[in-house]
Amino acid sequence: MNHVANPCSIEDFIAVASVLCPEVIEVKGCTFISDLYQNNIERLEEQFENDRKKIEQFVNTWSLGDFFLEAYTESVENEKLINQFGETLVYFWSRRVKELFPEKNIVVEIDDGLMGESGLAITLYQI
Repeated sequence: MNHVANPCSIEDFIAVASVLCPEVIEVKGCTFISDLYQNNIERLEEQFENDRKKIEQFVNTWSLGDFFLEAYTESVENEKLINQFGETLVYFWSRRVKELFPEKNIVVEIDDGLMGESGLAITLYQI
């Protein structure tokens, strides 16, 4: 705890909380991480022929390395650490969507090259 508590500001803690517990919205039956959604559902429905899973994956997939573009360190290249980060996000995002949408079957997973992303990425979609 001290590793985080001592050098971080209140703003840093709030920012981390927004990553671990993101705002999740529903638009026309699709579930999105709100920071990733660009208010373009009609274009997405056309592009992916109304395939909800593909629409959600397209919007909700993010390379784990991209979380650290402005704060890059060699730790981003450490496979064990990036996997731990991914598993942490899966844990918290899964709890978040279960809390918000208990009736939906939403999958949160990490994998290499999801939706064309570089390296290990996280995604969220309904099945």
